[in-house]
Amino acid sequence: MESDARKLRLLHEEDIIWYIYFFIVFFALVANFLEERYVYTKNKQDQKSGRKINITLLIIALVIYFYYVVISLEDVELNRNNTPNRKRVALERLITTLVFLVGGALSLYTELDDNAGDVDLAIF
Repeated sequence: MESDARKLRLLHEEDIIWYIYFFIVFFALVANFLEERYVYTKNKQDQKSGRKINITLLIIALVIYFYYVVISLEDVELNRNNTPNRKRVALERLITTLVFLVGGALSLYTELDDNAGDVDLAIF
């Protein structure tokens, strides 16, 4: 059973993550604007700037996904001696967060591997 102090700490950390998501949304829009401008002008600098922003956003997202994996691992450990339903839910959360982490890592790899910048990757 998780303590009230842990719940409050996790909620506070989640608030911070939501603020980071606001940052991500803003800069994803900037990256899309640069990509759109590249389509019209063929200015390679716009394309490079947009890719750098996307790569940075993917790294930030990967860190967030990793944080959730760590929290899910803690939940599995905390619920080890709990009811079967709580154990199952904790394990399902862990699997879900691992899938997001793998997906984020693959998205980052794809963006980094595309040397010409030809792949249009929807990152979120």
